[in-house]
Amino acid sequence: MRPYVIYINEVALASAPRLGVQREELMRFIRSLAKNPDTPGDFSEKDQANRTVQVKIIGHYALTFWADHAVSEVKVTHIKLADQ
Repeated sequence: MRPYVIYINEVALASAPRLGVQREELMRFIRSLAKNPDTPGDFSEKDQANRTVQVKIIGHYALTFWADHAVSEVKVTHIKLADQ
């Protein structure tokens, strides 16, 4: 299987820390999704399109993503503080 392409929502990326360990951990996980698009989150939920998305807690942040297997892409839709 070829690696998936990762797309990160611009608003989500702006919500992520700009520097530091938290940023490195988030980006390492996001990059890992290219080779492992079916990585489960810590829990799943339904988005506005009624699609099941995965939510992964990384440090103080919750990262929401889903794999679009039809086009070999992973979409990162939200990165926000986990307590929000």
